[in-house]
Amino acid sequence: MRYGLGMAGKSEETGTGGRWLASLFERLKTAVERATDMICSEEPETLDEAEKLARRAGVIARAAKLVDAIRPRVEAEDSEEDGMGGRIYDPEEDERLRRELVVHCERVDQILEEKRAEAAGFQRAETDLAGDPTASASVHSAG
Repeated sequence: MRYGLGMAGKSEETGTGGRWLASLFERLKTAVERATDMICSEEPETLDEAEKLARRAGVIARAAKLVDAIRPRVEAEDSEEDGMGGRIYDPEEDERLRRELVVHCERVDQILEEKRAEAAGFQRAETDLAGDPTASASVHSAG
């Protein structure tokens, strides 16, 4: 069997995006579960045996974490995809995000308007000071 990768990382062998990954995931998951069952049934009698058991547990825990990292890819292959990178779109989530984005955009627009008004006010004050010599003199004498 050949597991070549096509353009988007899809398996050429199956044409389904790599069903072999789901099979691999299940086999590895079963192996981790069997190893877990084995060490959980051990009863260490000495400190050395307890230390070895702890190291084995650590190895199994790391293996379980790595096997579980495959899970999202397997689940993405089993569900409906958008065809662009494997993201799954939930219309309700999209709508919630759109509403949040609109609120943030309105807030940014409001801040921009306030800053523009503030800048225009400063510009008017500078223009007024530059055109009125007595205002300019009073500002300089006060400082």
